Amino acid sequence: MSVSPQPLPLIAPNPPRLSELGDDLRRVEASGVFSNHGPEARAFEAEVTQVMFGGHGASLAVANATLGLMIAIRDAAGMSPRPGTLAIMPALTFAATAQAAYWAGLTPLVIDVDPLDWSAAAAAEERLLRQYGRRIGVVLPYATFGNVIDLDRYARMAERHGVGVVIDAASSLGTIDAAGDGFGARAPFATVYSMHATKTFAVAEGGLIHSGDPARIARLRAMTNFGFEGSRSATLPGLNAKLPEVLAVMARAKLAGIDAVCDARAELEAAYRDVLGAEQAGFGLQAAAGRRRAMQFMPVLLPPHLAVRREEIVAAMAAAGVGTGRYFSPHLGEQPWVRSVSMVEATPVADRVAGALLSLPITDAMTPADARRAAVALIDACSVTSSARPYRDRRPRQLPAIASTLIVGGGPAGTALLTAATKRGLLSRFAEGLVMVERDVGVGNGRLGRYAITSDSTAQTFLTAVKDNFHPELAALVDHPA
Repeated sequence: MSVSPQPLPLIAPNPPRLSELGDDLRRVEASGVFSNHGPEARAFEAEVTQVMFGGHGASLAVANATLGLMIAIRDAAGMSPRPGTLAIMPALTFAATAQAAYWAGLTPLVIDVDPLDWSAAAAAEERLLRQYGRRIGVVLPYATFGNVIDLDRYARMAERHGVGVVIDAASSLGTIDAAGDGFGARAPFATVYSMHATKTFAVAEGGLIHSGDPARIARLRAMTNFGFEGSRSATLPGLNAKLPEVLAVMARAKLAGIDAVCDARAELEAAYRDVLGAEQAGFGLQAAAGRRRAMQFMPVLLPPHLAVRREEIVAAMAAAGVGTGRYFSPHLGEQPWVRSVSMVEATPVADRVAGALLSLPITDAMTPADARRAAVALIDACSVTSSARPYRDRRPRQLPAIASTLIVGGGPAGTALLTAATKRGLLSRFAEGLVMVERDVGVGNGRLGRYAITSDSTAQTFLTAVKDNFHPELAALVDHPA
């Protein structure tokens, strides 16, 4: 009788077991200190600075990485950023990046990514820094999937443009750069890591901020404690972002074995690359940088002709016992809330990458043989899907007409047709068989609402759309208080 292989889940959280940390937990109880930058949190910060960052700079443990990003962004952008201050960030990142910038009082400015390593496109960053100047409060790159990015370039950028920099390195705690340092060890700005249970550095929850500048960490520490720098009187903008002592105990336990965890995961990545990196396989792989990446999962780009059939491939992988994910799809610039509060550049590369990305399992329980099995399962799933009847042939050959007129885009230009029709009394006739397609939640705004009218006119031109309109209810709007 054949035995089915064990399922390979995409992510299998493996934080330290509290049941094995009894002596440490009793030490916390005996101390009577359970939070407020207690002895366990301070010990973890000192140990992680030495073990993972070679003793360079200083580290700060926080309750979670999103809170860490929020205070680091506010510090980098200035303690009182003006309304409309922008935070440049790549489209290919987690929603928390935009959320943190928004809560810190900034407007996300979402840009495209590099086609090779999927990090923020350098040319777009430089162009926007020239275009917006001092309106850019912070540049917020993401170390995509735990990969190493060029921090020296960002240090030069910060000095040249006088702009703040914060590195979102949520998946990178354990990544080693080309010089052999922990990623972010010597950087003068803040680098923020996650210790969520699903990350490679798995605790239950938590985050870490590291900087090569100890003075910056001291300032951020006060911000995590309500902005108290000395006495219990707020001198800085702050919130409560302190790591509890029980989580610090778990973090110290995780730190003790993290090198072995990351080395094992690097072997899984190598096994995947060995199978899927062959030219004939047709898959796209992220251009890797650094000596070691703290891999959370293995990102793979499906061939273009199979990207539209990703869900079929996911189903085939599940049938083979292999879990998959779609990080980050939809990407940041495609998410409704982000679009409603952000400025979003054209993102053709991110559109293509996000539409074809598939994440494969990397867990502490896996062996390189398991990784090769998952890679072969992907090849098989793609082969079966590719040999099936072409996707386009599954559509009905003839579709009934549902509209006589189609307007694509419901911004000011698209709705101008409707406005013109109302002024001529032709709206009801024009609306027969009309469909308007708009990707935002409502029509009429487009990108107009993201710009300011800088002239000294009263902008009466905008009222001509309703003045003397054929429809009384529209004409009445000319005197509306708004």
